[in-house]
Amino acid sequence: MKMKTIAMALATVALLAGGCFKNQSKPADVPTVIGLEALAKTNRAEVVRLFLRGTKTPIPADALKALPKLEVLDLAECNLKELPADVCALATLQDLYLARNPLDKLPPELAQLGHLRYLNLDGARLAAVPDVVAKLPSLKWLRLSENQLTDLPPALAALKDLRRLYVRRNKLAAVPEVVKEWPLVEDLAFDQNSIEDVPQWLTALPKLRNVSFAGCRVKKLPDDLSGWKRLSTLVLSGCPIPETEMKRIRAALPDVAMLF
Repeated sequence: MKMKTIAMALATVALLAGGCFKNQSKPADVPTVIGLEALAKTNRAEVVRLFLRGTKTPIPADALKALPKLEVLDLAECNLKELPADVCALATLQDLYLARNPLDKLPPELAQLGHLRYLNLDGARLAAVPDVVAKLPSLKWLRLSENQLTDLPPALAALKDLRRLYVRRNKLAAVPEVVKEWPLVEDLAFDQNSIEDVPQWLTALPKLRNVSFAGCRVKKLPDDLSGWKRLSTLVLSGCPIPETEMKRIRAALPDVAMLF
């Protein structure tokens, strides 16, 4: 039974670490374009997914115009210091990948993307979350891993539909208070931050199913863990948790897949 539990946890952690999401698969009939050269040869009006990840040359000023059906735009690893202005005019955009670009700000016009549900800012060298992120009402999944964040701003409480937050490898010393304002949040990943204390209120989030503190400084969980009986996975690997505390956690959450 113990081996089965560990296997379940490993499978779930692998899924989360890989950034998988049920809406990220590509249906066979969706017009998808990879690269600027292919875009130039395509009927732009029919493009739904555009992947420019790793483009080494500067993206032309008009490259992202006239894309009335675009839902997914991948601009990760393009050495962008600022967001191309035309991105903010993509009214149908749902998923935006900006990972590993040297961005330190986002334009306020990004708030025009009222259908945006996924925003990836991993490795964007952010010292603070841009204000405009709080003005994306449809956002369900926010990735902010590998930045320089010490906290999350209270303004993010406006993201009432948020389901997933990944803030791995930042400079967080505590679980941000704003997290308690997200009633629908399901997955939280705080891995490899300097977090020591897990607040009692975190166990009361009604929809939370997966939570990870891998590589943090957590030594003890809240005394009352009854609210976490609904969890699917709990990851505490790499945390300096004493054996007696591990036994207490296992006894309190016998049906939760765990990694220590």
